[in-house]
Amino acid sequence: MEFLKRLAAFLARPLNLRTQFTPQEQRLVVKSFVVGVVVWIIVYTLRETVHWLFHELIVVLEEGPSPFLVFVPLFLGAAFVAYLVKYTGHRVHYRDKSGHVHQLVDVEGDGLERAISLYFSSEPALEQTLTGQEGVDVRWELPTWSLAMRKFLATLATLGSGGSGGLEASVTLIGESIAAGIFKPRTLYQWADQRHGLLARLWHWWETNDPDDLQTAQLAGISAAISTLLGAPFAAAFFATEVMYRRRPIVEKLVYSLIASLTAFFLNALAGEPPIFTVELHIVPPTDARYYLILMLLGITIALFSNLFSRLRAVIEPAFHQYLPVVWQRHLFGAALTGLIALVTYFVLPLLQESLPGFGTVLPEHRLALVLGPGETVIHDALTNQLAAGVALVVLVAKLFATLATIGSGGSAGLLVPSLFFGSMIAAFFSKVFVYHEAQVLVVPAMAASLVSIVNIPLAATLFIVELFGGRYMVPALVILIVSSLIAQDFSIYRTQRESYDARQVAPGYSVRRVLVPNSWAGKTLVELDIRRRFGLNVIGLIGRQQQGDQVAVRFETPSSQPLVIDDILVVLGPDARLDRFEETLTEEKLKLRAAQLAAAEE
Repeated sequence: MEFLKRLAAFLARPLNLRTQFTPQEQRLVVKSFVVGVVVWIIVYTLRETVHWLFHELIVVLEEGPSPFLVFVPLFLGAAFVAYLVKYTGHRVHYRDKSGHVHQLVDVEGDGLERAISLYFSSEPALEQTLTGQEGVDVRWELPTWSLAMRKFLATLATLGSGGSGGLEASVTLIGESIAAGIFKPRTLYQWADQRHGLLARLWHWWETNDPDDLQTAQLAGISAAISTLLGAPFAAAFFATEVMYRRRPIVEKLVYSLIASLTAFFLNALAGEPPIFTVELHIVPPTDARYYLILMLLGITIALFSNLFSRLRAVIEPAFHQYLPVVWQRHLFGAALTGLIALVTYFVLPLLQESLPGFGTVLPEHRLALVLGPGETVIHDALTNQLAAGVALVVLVAKLFATLATIGSGGSAGLLVPSLFFGSMIAAFFSKVFVYHEAQVLVVPAMAASLVSIVNIPLAATLFIVELFGGRYMVPALVILIVSSLIAQDFSIYRTQRESYDARQVAPGYSVRRVLVPNSWAGKTLVELDIRRRFGLNVIGLIGRQQQGDQVAVRFETPSSQPLVIDDILVVLGPDARLDRFEETLTEEKLKLRAAQLAAAEE
């Protein structure tokens, strides 16, 4: 009875939004909604324009007098992107999982790594402390709206002219830049702030000075961009969160990402835009042991293929920049290579059809589109069982190298849809080999396997499958996801933001490293060692342990006159080459000391 009274009193208590829904949370809800609307307008325009331009240029040219004319739009698109890179590009510093800093041109290549770099730019970091930069000011110094517009044009030129790649990864950078640009202080805002009236109060309510709030808005922008393209709002929100916080799951930001992605989703619905993949007939997948064994084999195959793709990308992309350092040469050569691969596929498919029985009785109507462009129509053909096994294999290989040529040379395109493409082609081949008349039962789970093997977003992959194809595919998707994850391990085509604690670059060619003091240095001071003169390095800190009763205190300082002790750790800053020599010297000293100890023991 007492419990019922308390329950009734609790339910009768009025809801106070001012205390239960803080002003900061209220602002973030409004900001997420606004970001979702603005990002949707721009990304929706980009998607429709890319599809229209690709059809008018590539599909129409294929029906013209000669397929060789495809080189014309490819060269024009590559030349335009090269112009943007050379004359409008800005450098973005991106730290990979090994702690190395890469200089990336913001408008060039896949946009997701650039978006990750800009997203984390406002977080506290050693290099920012050294340069006197902090918080949101770091992001404000970098391009926002101008970057979004340049990336818009570069992506349109690359994919609309026939480049091979996807839209999704490129629009993540657009979404991040738009979200940051909406809150970036500008002259108009400063004028409003000086008026001390309603405009000033509105600006103070709207402005973002907290890096955490800025990152929430950036995450919302990325979610809205992905949701606009996929038509899967939950998968889009989890995609943004997983990409940014793969090793640090953040839940509180997910709510605001969902607000932005749902806003974009409903705007898509109002515009009559369906999800990225739709099928008229949803096939219920089998539940027998044979089906799941085939799924496991399919997952292993996709994981191995993703490993091959990553290795090729690691070789081809640096090779383009090394052997073709001139921007124009690199982009035009990449376009020529992409067009050549498409033309070879165009002429080889009919020859294989004539010479190989069972290769396929019907070829797709637009053979250039099998290799060029985003490839969404080809994935739809695989879903609806319209691809022969031989065609799927040829297109898989052709798309692999065409995508590497486009993105490796610096074309503005993403790798998310190509990853779905690869998995779908492998599944289409499997459906013919193992005689599944409805390829959908293998293609749909294969999408999950490719997303987790190549992009490493398991939660988003599962939600993507469930949102687009229904809960009936959850179990098959989970089975193949687990198998492919075990084979692919913790791999992603995108260099992560994980930092190495022993070596961390603060700028290209300069690092901070933690070095264990060797036994031969014990009892010596930093003045006696004279590391700056001997090695050209600066000791900026020392981590040592001092016994204080039963407690172990950790100190971080540079006592130049205090003797070092064993297990002290020096924090050293300098050029990578000198740091390498420094570590080699320490290793040699340790080996000499060890040899002397062994010799003394033998005597």
